[in-house]
Amino acid sequence: MIELAQGGEEVIITSQGKVVARLTGVAAAGAAPKADYKEWLTELANLRESLATGHAAPTTDEILKDLRSDWD
Repeated sequence: MIELAQGGEEVIITSQGKVVARLTGVAAAGAAPKADYKEWLTELANLRESLATGHAAPTTDEILKDLRSDWD
């Protein structure tokens, strides 16, 4: 079965007539495409710009200062 999967075949394993597993081959190591880091950063910047609401959230320091002023 392993040789079949290595050769690109999909092996279906059944138990009492029901499919319980599927055995397939995997891509060779290092075959995954490398992401272009600069392109990814550009896409991320474009996404952030397209989703910007113009509303700036308070910083952590501002939130803590506000909470501490409530305790006084």
